Amino acid sequence: MQILDNEKEQKIMPLFRLAFRPFFLAASAFSVIAMLVWALFWSGLLTNNQLMYGNPLWWHSHEMLIGFTGAVIIGFLLTAVQNWTGNPGVRGGKLAAIFVLWLAARVGLLLGQPHIIWMIIDLSWIPLAAYFLAKPIIIRRQWNNLFFTPLLILLTLINAAMHLNVLSLAQFDQHQLTLALVTVVSVIVLVVGGRVIPFFTWRGTDTAQITRLDKIEWLALIPSWLLLLNVLLPVPEAINRFSLPALFLVTGLTNLVRFARWRSFSTCKVPLLWSLHFAYAAMIVGMLLLGVHFAGGSVGYSTALHFITVGGMGGMILAMMARVSLGHTGRNLKVGRIVVIAFVLMVACVLTRTLLIMLFPAMVINGYVLSAVLWTLAFGIFTIVYFPILTKPRLDGRPG
Repeated sequence: MQILDNEKEQKIMPLFRLAFRPFFLAASAFSVIAMLVWALFWSGLLTNNQLMYGNPLWWHSHEMLIGFTGAVIIGFLLTAVQNWTGNPGVRGGKLAAIFVLWLAARVGLLLGQPHIIWMIIDLSWIPLAAYFLAKPIIIRRQWNNLFFTPLLILLTLINAAMHLNVLSLAQFDQHQLTLALVTVVSVIVLVVGGRVIPFFTWRGTDTAQITRLDKIEWLALIPSWLLLLNVLLPVPEAINRFSLPALFLVTGLTNLVRFARWRSFSTCKVPLLWSLHFAYAAMIVGMLLLGVHFAGGSVGYSTALHFITVGGMGGMILAMMARVSLGHTGRNLKVGRIVVIAFVLMVACVLTRTLLIMLFPAMVINGYVLSAVLWTLAFGIFTIVYFPILTKPRLDGRPG
């Protein structure tokens, strides 16, 4: 815990005392709204072209990857950097400024039509957050954590390309942009997950420490970074048709080796742990299936991608927010039955969006709607249960 003027800190609205508070709560609530809109769209009950930026498919992929996932990443990193460096995290008015920019962009892209003003607003909040992330890392010379900053800048560049597309100011391959965005976020999840899940598992199951072996860590991370480069760089098609599926398969397999050491079966009775393990496993499955898809296999691109986005990212986000919010507000790391139900709903959500549609292709539209409803219920539970936790001071009266 940082050495701060406690009297001064207590004057800050609790919601803006650390970044996880506003971004976890608002991102969760926003995803509930976004998925309800998405369910209404696919069910045929929403035909208003004024919603979803006038381009539903673009809006869905952009808002779930940038608006929702990006917000949770920012909330997590701007909170974690305080623990990494010992410097106080961004809070108060500065944090509120980042949050207001994020919120304005979400409202504008949901209710408005494509306009350069919305692009400028949406391109401002991540670089601002990246600055507050990099500053204490540079001051403390913790270069091993600095790589998160260029990843955030990379997210911003891809975000800019997506906006230029929808504004018809440029013509980028939207499919490639989405894949690049998913890959950048996947690398962040693999890096962060590999750091915290073994530690959480060791502490949460009261078993022997799970050591991180350098050889296995490098074995898992090097292909991940090479995959990211392959997706981002203009690799010649003659090479890409072999390198892309190979790197997805190798990344999935090497992370499976990494994952196999984490004693997943010991977490079955600890919801805050098995939910994390399930999400990481879904990420691996998605990587492997994308490898099969790009190698010419019979696996559909959308199915493989949603193993990563819904199961890997969505599941990891729900589990991490549930745990981080408890730990950083001075509460015991235990959840009630209603939150366990939310975790189960997320498992059902990813299986509905992937396996159900694979097995019963005729139910594809129903699968879209049902999975969106399951997501809405899961994150709706989180939003309601964690609202008082995230908007009230820590139980122990300390800053943060």
